Amino acid sequence: MPRIIKEFKKTQGIPHDKRDKIISYGGFLLGLLFIIASIVYLNSPVEKVADNVVFGEHAVIATFLMILGILIIVVVLKDKIISKTPLGDIYTQMKAIENEKDKKDEKNKSE
Repeated sequence: MPRIIKEFKKTQGIPHDKRDKIISYGGFLLGLLFIIASIVYLNSPVEKVADNVVFGEHAVIATFLMILGILIIVVVLKDKIISKTPLGDIYTQMKAIENEKDKKDEKNKSE
């Protein structure tokens, strides 16, 4: 258990902008991995048992993995997607207000 705490303390030293980049790249790679895994899983050979039942199960699992991968990529790229929509200004204003509140909360805790 102490080893986990030491590793967590190491990540606290990473600035927030780098942490966000690391999370976005990691999430994108994870989503891409899920999509590739679903394609490989869908193309794997299936033993015919009875009326393509096994193929249907493979297809459902592959579809689930593909949807999961796409959702992870969309969540990771949400800032870039939202900034290209008309709601981009509203989102940036809300984000700025949240950051101000967080800074005020940190000041109040330190005092």
